[in-house]
Amino acid sequence: AMAKKTNLAYEAAMERLETIVQGFEQNTLELDQLTTQLAEAQELIKYCSGKLQQVENDVKKILNNEQE
Repeated sequence: AMAKKTNLAYEAAMERLETIVQGFEQNTLELDQLTTQLAEAQELIKYCSGKLQQVENDVKKILNNEQE
């Protein structure tokens, strides 16, 4: 169940990121919003890359175990 939860968080983070990017593209953000959302976007990107790295490591572990 744990993997499911992190997957959900990852999906949510990606959706939030898309929303922010859409805001940038449509120029609907005010300047102070822009700064805040840019910072949030950077956090989300960091989080998502971390998750992907984690998954990659887990997959490698599984594959290595199967080869032994």
